[in-house]
Amino acid sequence: MRKFNNRQLALMGVLIGVNIIGTFIAVVTKVPLLLDHIGTLMICLVFGWRYAVACAFVSSCIVAMLFDPYSLPFAPTGMLMVTMVGILLDKGYFKKLGRPLAIAIAVLPASILGAVIAGYIFGGVTSSGSSIIVRFLINKGLNPAIAVFVIQYFMEYLDRLMSFSLVSMIYKRYRFDKI
Repeated sequence: MRKFNNRQLALMGVLIGVNIIGTFIAVVTKVPLLLDHIGTLMICLVFGWRYAVACAFVSSCIVAMLFDPYSLPFAPTGMLMVTMVGILLDKGYFKKLGRPLAIAIAVLPASILGAVIAGYIFGGVTSSGSSIIVRFLINKGLNPAIAVFVIQYFMEYLDRLMSFSLVSMIYKRYRFDKI
């Protein structure tokens, strides 16, 4: 088990806070983005995907307790997404395939899981800003899980691509190996 110093633990706490603030902004403004795993992706780059999985779970638990009870059932989707990102990073697929394609692959399993959770547990309507589009598709006769998947995948893809691009830029700019 890796031992962390106080700076590393503080950074993890701050990055979990970034997830919470991002989620709060997305829930309150109803923007069709998630903004919920910026900190998780940074932890994945700095400390590795196993620690990022824990961050995703802790973030979801805190968000569920504070302001968005829909968050907790979706904790496995964030954990799965960051696991995929970490594995693809470890195997060098971000360099081989490029960031857009690697993110598309990383987001796919989590989007399928998220669609099943949202479609069958919540009937497609959650606290996400995309629920309006999902409800429209369901009212047009589309299966709730399929409606959620279509919207969820594109929303998650754009969100994760933007988040990972931001995190990569910050990671390259600052030397995190000195933390």
